[in-house]
Amino acid sequence: MPDEFAPNLNHAWSRLIVDELVRLGAGCFVLSPGSRSTPLTTAVAQHPRAPHIMHFDERGAAFYALGRAKASGKPTVLICTSGSAGANYWPAVVEASQSQVPLIILTADRPPELLQCGANQAIEQTRLFGSYARAFHALPCPSLALPAAAVLTTVDDAHAAATGAHAGPVHINCAFREPLALEPDGLDLKPYLAPVDAWLDSDRPYTRQASTRTVLDSEGDRDLLERLEDVEKGVLVIGTLRTAFDRAMAAKLAATLGWPVLPDFTSGLRLGLDAPHVVHHYDQLLLSEKFRMAFRPDFVMHLGGRLVSKRLAQHLKACRAEYLHVDDATGRLDPDHQVARRVVQDAGSFCAWLLPYLGRGATPAWSIDAPALSRETARLLDEHLPATGRLSEIGVAHVLTKERPAGSLLFAGNSMPVRELDMYGAADAPAGFDAASRGASGIDGNIATAVGMADALNAPATALIGDLTALHDLNSLALLRGVRRPFALVIVNNDGGGIFHFLPIAKEAAVFEPYFGTPHGLRFEQAAAMFDFEYAQPRNLDSFRDEYRHAMEENAPMIIEVRTDRALNADAHRALQARIAEAIDARME
Repeated sequence: MPDEFAPNLNHAWSRLIVDELVRLGAGCFVLSPGSRSTPLTTAVAQHPRAPHIMHFDERGAAFYALGRAKASGKPTVLICTSGSAGANYWPAVVEASQSQVPLIILTADRPPELLQCGANQAIEQTRLFGSYARAFHALPCPSLALPAAAVLTTVDDAHAAATGAHAGPVHINCAFREPLALEPDGLDLKPYLAPVDAWLDSDRPYTRQASTRTVLDSEGDRDLLERLEDVEKGVLVIGTLRTAFDRAMAAKLAATLGWPVLPDFTSGLRLGLDAPHVVHHYDQLLLSEKFRMAFRPDFVMHLGGRLVSKRLAQHLKACRAEYLHVDDATGRLDPDHQVARRVVQDAGSFCAWLLPYLGRGATPAWSIDAPALSRETARLLDEHLPATGRLSEIGVAHVLTKERPAGSLLFAGNSMPVRELDMYGAADAPAGFDAASRGASGIDGNIATAVGMADALNAPATALIGDLTALHDLNSLALLRGVRRPFALVIVNNDGGGIFHFLPIAKEAAVFEPYFGTPHGLRFEQAAAMFDFEYAQPRNLDSFRDEYRHAMEENAPMIIEVRTDRALNADAHRALQARIAEAIDARME
């Protein structure tokens, strides 16, 4: 054992916790300031191999941690003080749970004698995150009565729950009495730590756990393969994919299977996937009634998580096709209650299993060439948008995908941006890392999540978000100040909630604008100045393209504010979509 492992028992426990998390492969520690968490914070600060970042706002810190974990695949550790600090983690914990992102949350807490007695900064933190935490552990105040090995195995169990087959957030509540600072408590820690001497002298975790994945059994193998041989009109739908392995194997399956491929933006394959059967603009093709009548699959193979396109979900439901869903989430993802076959396995492993059985030359016979119609839609977009020259939300999404550097991060904010990119992202866009927070689909924490992902990837990044999303997370611009790579924060400012113009409530003039449109009259130039970011407000599509190219050449963040009109944006969508439907109908005559 090191001669001076810790000055007191609080810090000894904290060192055990932090060092075990480092050994287990934690990607980053995200800290927020506070007194009760002093032992944990100090243990991170003094650890030579604990990458960490400090952020004053616990809500932003949690979403930053979410982004780091989402992009790296490694669990991120959150540390905060007692009281309402941990409650600010709630929205990000919900998103992490819904998206299966591994977070390990360490909330410092007051000792039991200071709970439920009116003590300052003391709330009930037991199971604070309810069912959204994969596991909860309550560590008592450090005591010689609890073996050091018990502290280590608690961390090991929490890590296994966070990173297992049903990955997600876990919560360890850590109570501390005084002294919190680095002052001696008079205890001789050598006898206490002696039982874990072998651990102290190594660099390995105390407990190493092997995760298991559900795989098809031999009977399931045979049954599914026989069914696939009989499919006449199959489609491959690719939803949210979580790992590079998933994306690589799904791309191989898309190129081999011979079925029309419908990739969601969050799959990471909607942009940059060059395969003969890809239908990039399937959402817009479904505007055509003739296409909907002709494109009716009898079998759907859905890889990965949820989908952005409501039009696609509605069409698949109407087709009543046999539906196979492959995902490693243990909970069902079946809002339309149509999944007839379910394989609980990560998409990459499933594709690797299936691929050797394919390639026999049999290509399903479709009476409609959906990929060709998708290319026609892409051609129409390439002609239509430059011809208008007007700065539009459709045009911004299209230009961003064409101009984004290959291999860069493109993060889509919720509400309209993720839908714009899914519908109008260029079919010939460079490939990169594409993501959105679609677990709970909230507009909170989107800036912090994008920054966390960019830091984990260490790559150029673009975040396309709306004005309400930006206002919701202005504190997180402080996280962006530390970025030393190209980072374009593109804020579409239509002075309120643009997505509501597409809903029936938009016809109710008396209530729509104040309660749904929610105009705010704010601009973002002052926010850019406050955080010392370069700022631009382009006036047309060409100037937007120029400003975006400039942002991708600078090793610093830049805010590009795109001013649009909500009502005109809705009209532009309807006009373009009518034109696409008409063109597709004409091609199918």
